[in-house]
Amino acid sequence: MDTTWHLEWAHGACDVHANGGMLGGVAFALGGRTIRPFYEAPWLDRPEPQPAGLLGVMRSEFPCVPFGVPYARAALPDDGLPGGWRDAVVTPIDARDAAHDASDDLQHGYGCTGAWTLMRQSAHEIEIALDYPEGSPIRRLTRIVRADPSCAALDVVLRIDARAAARRPVGLHPNLALPALTGAFRIEPGAFAFGMVHPGGPEPGVSRALAGATFDSLGSVPLRGGGTGAFDRLPLADATEEIVQLCGIDGTVTLADDAARTRYRLTWDADALPSLLLWISNRGRTHAPWNGRNLCVGVEPVAAAFELGCAASLAPNPIDARGVRTALALSPGAPTEIAYRFEVLDAR
Repeated sequence: MDTTWHLEWAHGACDVHANGGMLGGVAFALGGRTIRPFYEAPWLDRPEPQPAGLLGVMRSEFPCVPFGVPYARAALPDDGLPGGWRDAVVTPIDARDAAHDASDDLQHGYGCTGAWTLMRQSAHEIEIALDYPEGSPIRRLTRIVRADPSCAALDVVLRIDARAAARRPVGLHPNLALPALTGAFRIEPGAFAFGMVHPGGPEPGVSRALAGATFDSLGSVPLRGGGTGAFDRLPLADATEEIVQLCGIDGTVTLADDAARTRYRLTWDADALPSLLLWISNRGRTHAPWNGRNLCVGVEPVAAAFELGCAASLAPNPIDARGVRTALALSPGAPTEIAYRFEVLDAR
């Protein structure tokens, strides 16, 4: 059974779920309207087979420690990977990290499926925590979700306590709902050094972006069929699944939902998480549980090499080679804290 803790204040309401420490049921009140910006997986709580692991609990927002998926290295073809990526995904991780634990290979980390514990709750704040397995170099995650009493905004703090020195990819995973109208949702990122397309294609045969390509503007991303496509206006007209990463970003992104007549802003500590990964799930996965119906965008601050997990993120890789870190250094003597904020800017 999933325990939930509820926050409600003058400008909104939300739930924090014990399963995976997920944020869910987020509703903001602004200008006499109720605004629900976040996505929750369309199969949750419905009379259909529920997937195991992360997909069985995937809601609006959650931390990923380590960030990445266990099947990525096996699923990516060894031949045909763009330069610099093949060695990154096939080098055994144990050769680089003696602290590697089996829990590091869980999809987006143990925190996404573990049962979190309530530490304290007040009128505007919920604090939860989760102890990691004893073999992990990560001792505990602590998560504070704080409602801003003065406006429609949530402030979140993630604290990572380590039991051993280690480097790990780390990320945050806000999922935003997309409207049905093509191009009605705009992504306006802050300044970034360069963009890069996922090196293997998140959905082989479906993904349209040119694997491993670099770009300067989200509005002009190279396509595998030639030319460029605009990935800053969603949903896309064609069913697809895309992942791109904006590397060396300044820690800000504005999101405008023209269909809902609303704008949002996500800000975070870019010194800790220097990239923004965009997971564009645009009805491109036809197998269960997606069934061609999933429509969302993950707007994910990361210190990681895409979602390729510990293997690629800890190895020399084309993102790290250009001076943008793809992992966080964790130390038992110095807890790591990452702060971020999601706010509604206006409702027109």
